[in-house]
Amino acid sequence: MQLNQNESARGPGPKTLEAIQAHATKRVGRGYAPDHVNELRDSIASRFGLESDNVLLGTGSTPILEGSVHAFCSARKSLVTAVPSYSTSEQTARRMGVKVHAVPLDAGLYVDLPALAKLAPGAGLVYVCNPNNPSGTVHGPEVIDAFVREVLRASPDTIVHIDEAYINYTDPGAMETALPLVKEFKNVFITRSFSKAHGLAGLRIGFALGHADTLAKINSAWGMGDVNMLGALAALTALNDDDHIEWERQENYAIKTFVMQAFKDMGYEVPYTQTNHLFVNLGMPASKFREACLEQNILVGRDFPPLENTHCRISLGSREEMEQAVAVFRRILA
Repeated sequence: MQLNQNESARGPGPKTLEAIQAHATKRVGRGYAPDHVNELRDSIASRFGLESDNVLLGTGSTPILEGSVHAFCSARKSLVTAVPSYSTSEQTARRMGVKVHAVPLDAGLYVDLPALAKLAPGAGLVYVCNPNNPSGTVHGPEVIDAFVREVLRASPDTIVHIDEAYINYTDPGAMETALPLVKEFKNVFITRSFSKAHGLAGLRIGFALGHADTLAKINSAWGMGDVNMLGALAALTALNDDDHIEWERQENYAIKTFVMQAFKDMGYEVPYTQTNHLFVNLGMPASKFREACLEQNILVGRDFPPLENTHCRISLGSREEMEQAVAVFRRILA
């Protein structure tokens, strides 16, 4: 049972599956200039009230994260990020020899925005994952707005990246997209992924929204990969399937409520998650729990320093999977 990748257990919606099946023809053999890619870029731009050059497509959001570090960080321009958080930007910076200011989460396992802001002056890039992976915590729009303005007042040349990969799983009113800040500031961009609530992890589609010049620098600094024909078509359909996304959110909400309560009943601390995974304080090394789960054919999350000796990330599967998993967790933790 795979509870370690934060993918949707339910996969794409019916409309998206139908679109893929309808276009799985000989045409895929003529794919060096894939159909639907420009159409996808235009549709994303239209949905968010932008122009097409304000959209950068990638094979997942990973190459965009990597490219942003290559574009804006250097020996003199540091990266500021939270830990634990999604680590692609941090790992890329360390491979490049870039100085990394890694700021621990606060006591509630929220990204410590005031601490990040203090380290931003002179930085090349500030990365904020909102909702945060692995903690599942989220900052609301007023807090993000104030943070971005504080960073840019103190350091006008710094780029701020808000990663919204899990936004479609958040409870209504918990957060809003940082898109208004993207439209206001050249130095702010956001990333999204079709790998989570849209259920298209295997097709590798992600995108960034930002100023055309900012995205052009990212694109020229690192290869984004070639979005494939069926991936573009699937994303094009999934993009506007709001009914499926709301159904997915509600399904995930019911499952996360069940699993969170199960851990609380066992006496374990679980911060409220706005994502499709939990970050549970088990009071033991994640590696020990992971090994015990693996013996029962369940995969759970990797280590997340500096909390690897206490916390484990558990992705949420289907209701049936999680009922089985909770029974195993109870035996392991008894």
